Amino acid sequence: MLDDSKPIRFGVVSDTHIPDRARSLPENVLNGLRNANVDLIFHAGDVSCLKVIHTLEKIAPVKTVQGNRDWFLGLSFPKQISLSYFGINLVLTHGHRSVINYLFDKWAILREGYQFSRYQKLLAQDFPLSDIIIFGHTHRQEIRWVEGQLFFNPGAAYPCKYNQYHPQFGILAINPNGEIQANGY
Repeated sequence: MLDDSKPIRFGVVSDTHIPDRARSLPENVLNGLRNANVDLIFHAGDVSCLKVIHTLEKIAPVKTVQGNRDWFLGLSFPKQISLSYFGINLVLTHGHRSVINYLFDKWAILREGYQFSRYQKLLAQDFPLSDIIIFGHTHRQEIRWVEGQLFFNPGAAYPCKYNQYHPQFGILAINPNGEIQANGY
C-alpha cells in the first residue's frame, strides 16, 4: 500500500533478455533496486522469461509491458500501462510500437544509426498527455526532458556494447508536490 504523504520510488528496468543474452539478472541491478527501497518496479519490456518477473517481485511489486522479444517468445503482457501518481501522468511502454514499426526502425538504424529524436517524436505523438514516458527497446539509457515531457529509458539490464558491458537500471521518484527525480545507474 502506497503512502500518499511520502515520495513514491520506482525501480525501472528494461531489456533483461534472459536467457537469450544473459543467464540471470545482474547483482548490481538487484542490489541497486534493493538499496533504493523502491515501492514498485517498472519493466519496460523484453523480459524474455517469467523468471525475471518472479525475481524482481522479491524486491517490490512489478508492472511490465510487452517488448518485441516477448511477443516473439509468446509472453503476453500489455503493450502499455498508463498510471497517475500525485497528479503526474506516466506511461510504461517498450517503444517498438508494432512489428511494422520495428522493421522500419531496424532499417532506419542501419541507414542513420541510433537517434534519440526519432524515438522521442514517435513516443510524444503516441502519448501526448503523459508527463513521463518510460520506455526501453533501444538498450540506451536516456533521461531527457523535451517540451515538458520526461523520456526515461533505463538502458539494457544485461551487459552489452550500448552500456559498455555494465548492466543499467534507473530510479524514478515522484514527490507528493509533483516534483520528479530521475537517475540512471
